[in-house]
Amino acid sequence: MTQQTSAPPPATLADLIHRLDHARSTGEREMGTETGTVPVGHYTDRHHWQQEQDILFAQWPIVAAHSSEVPAGSALPFDVLGVPMVVTRSGDDRVRAFFNVCRHRGMALVQAEGPEPAKAKSCKTLVCPYHGWTYGLDGHLRHRLHAETFDGIDPATLHLVELPCAEAGGLIFVKRTPGPAFSAAGFLQGLEEHLQWLGLADMKVFRKIDRVYAANWKLTVDAFLEGYHIRVLHRDTIYPFFADAYTVNLDAGPHQDSLVARRRAFEAFETPRDRGALCKLATPTQFLFPNTFLIWHPDYVSLIGMFSPAAGEVRWMHTMLIPPDRTGDDWIPHWEKTFRLIEETVFQKEDIATAVAIQRGLHSGANAGLQAGRLEHGVLRFHRGIDAAIGGTLVPAGEG
Repeated sequence: MTQQTSAPPPATLADLIHRLDHARSTGEREMGTETGTVPVGHYTDRHHWQQEQDILFAQWPIVAAHSSEVPAGSALPFDVLGVPMVVTRSGDDRVRAFFNVCRHRGMALVQAEGPEPAKAKSCKTLVCPYHGWTYGLDGHLRHRLHAETFDGIDPATLHLVELPCAEAGGLIFVKRTPGPAFSAAGFLQGLEEHLQWLGLADMKVFRKIDRVYAANWKLTVDAFLEGYHIRVLHRDTIYPFFADAYTVNLDAGPHQDSLVARRRAFEAFETPRDRGALCKLATPTQFLFPNTFLIWHPDYVSLIGMFSPAAGEVRWMHTMLIPPDRTGDDWIPHWEKTFRLIEETVFQKEDIATAVAIQRGLHSGANAGLQAGRLEHGVLRFHRGIDAAIGGTLVPAGEG
């Protein structure tokens, strides 16, 4: 992975690195202060799921794409929040989001083609395929076929319905509910500096997968918020590269930033001066509340969105991001092999398969709640964040 040598890490990331060094030198694992239980109904109850839809997925900023997925002069359809949306980037490099709905008769303006994940389409305008109404990438109505026949209808009232959209650190955030603008940097509560130092904005998309599995979305989130399971579940795949449950964690509002120690950190620890050196010692992992992960492998990044089409389903979107200097044709065999290993083996056959099995077990009545120990404090914090958001005591930062 391309080295980052221009600046020392942000103070909060430097502190995480220092704590990782302390943990490996003393053998003391960082843990939470208490154990807890997550009610089974939080994974199965339709009413609870609807509350999550109405609050988390309707009112919180959600990562829609990596910045490179929407180049200038393009439009990307985005439909995973339950309503048709489109993200555009105009010539002034500004990203915007709109309902992907023509103001004439409601037709989708930009449509994904085929079963593969949607890609941005190069365009100067958005043209409705039904009657040809045309909109700029700023959402303004530009043309109506036979406009003279729409007597008494002010065209200024027929611009696309804009949605809050902002960009920071290499990520594009959207909200599915119309409302005031927000600051993506403010929403990240200091983690934008981490993403900048790690060089997220410079990465390029190699592959993207979009699938639905029979498990509540929070079960897949849970799995990525603790290192307690790596020794057993990933015994024959990635555990040989990791220390046993050595993780240090930074809380940034409802978000979490972690360093998961690799075995190499216990062999020869030298304070890393760049991203490449850090990723040899640990796997940086950012959880952006409520549903997005960034996992920094030694030479690529997994951007994962976990969406919720139904109480018992997760829509899994995994984007593999690679360094800009390793995008040539000669690198394709390497990245293909790497993607298959992480997606088809580690994620699908281990993490996701476990979530699906747990979902089946939740309906048995064997458990009233799922237990979490002090090594799983990130899981408890996540669920308490959901409860607080639903209860109205936790709201997104960066608004107003």
